[in-house]
Amino acid sequence: MKGRSSDQPTMEMDVQKNPWSRDRTMRIIIQDDTYRDVINWKSLPKSFLPSTIDVTKEDICSESKVFLLMVEPDDSIAAVKAYIQEEKGISFKKQKLLNEDGGVMRDAQTLTSAGINKGSTLILRYTPITQIYVSTLTKRRFKLMVESDDTIADVKAAIQEKEGIRFHKQRIIYNGRQLEDDKSLVDSGIQYNSELKLVLRLCGC
Repeated sequence: MKGRSSDQPTMEMDVQKNPWSRDRTMRIIIQDDTYRDVINWKSLPKSFLPSTIDVTKEDICSESKVFLLMVEPDDSIAAVKAYIQEEKGISFKKQKLLNEDGGVMRDAQTLTSAGINKGSTLILRYTPITQIYVSTLTKRRFKLMVESDDTIADVKAAIQEKEGIRFHKQRIIYNGRQLEDDKSLVDSGIQYNSELKLVLRLCGC
């Protein structure tokens, strides 16, 4: 099924009927707030992002906009991002969708499981994403995709999800020093392709 949208001023919204839609098709509201991220992006150290990544006028709008999207209740958040990419040209990997309470929507969630119903609003934000590496004492090395405002705690949570290593057992070392959970990656001096060392805490520590 293809998502369909129609640009309108913030207070006036309309949508064209999708010829491929089924009876279950519903309309949701996408609030495009990507313009809010321009200042944050420009304030990041250039070393945090791949040199091939840049922000253009086409990437981010200059003001908040609202458009409607036709979806299925069992569509995933990933599918919604694909529809937005198709209709608005915003790269899938650059999108972050939030619910009305500001909670980040995960790609694997369905709209139904996320409590998104007909007429619900999803907020579209634009997040700079970069890659880092994590190595262990057993010589295992793996890649993580992280966001500019991620903290070390976020990295530990990502490691637990990816590798099954419990959060509280992890110690993250960078440039010979242990990083605190509340520190952001940028504040810790972590850059594009930086390598963090993962050390496991001994029992009782």
